Amino acid sequence: MSKMSQKAQRQAWTDFVERGINAQAAVSALSRPKALSFTVEGKPAPQGSMSGVAIVRDDGSPGTIFKCSNPRTMGFRRAVAWEALRIRTAAGLYNELLAPAGVPVRLACTFVFARPKSAPASRTRPIMKPDYDKLARAVSDALTGVLYADDCQVVDGEQHKIYGTPEAVHIRVEIVEEG
Repeated sequence: MSKMSQKAQRQAWTDFVERGINAQAAVSALSRPKALSFTVEGKPAPQGSMSGVAIVRDDGSPGTIFKCSNPRTMGFRRAVAWEALRIRTAAGLYNELLAPAGVPVRLACTFVFARPKSAPASRTRPIMKPDYDKLARAVSDALTGVLYADDCQVVDGEQHKIYGTPEAVHIRVEIVEEG
């Protein structure tokens, strides 16, 4: 075999492999989910206010530790993140986000609370604390790094508070198609 034919063979093989990789990427893009929906049971917890405490690090430099005012928030956020991770994996997104950095997403949340005995039967929606925006903030922060790179990617959404059982949050995250 001449040197030219070996070079031509290598180029042909490289072209074949590249076409296969490009074809696989195209098929993966078509079969990739555009939205994920899931439910996390348990009483939803709002993000709450953050307070900072000044500290001195081991190396002597100053620092700050931020703490959430609601002790239930971390457990709620952890439950949301774990369920999102489970759903993401079940959808075939093992080591990748639903929406990588730069991809806009829509976040819809329905927060379900138990009806207190003091609420009249005619009332269908909770008009008491926690605020729906603080609830949504807790969910949005919990999904950062799990379904999307940063919560600044959330460009659209809706939040609802309703009475029902069991207490839970129903979440839907979908990629927003631009154009």
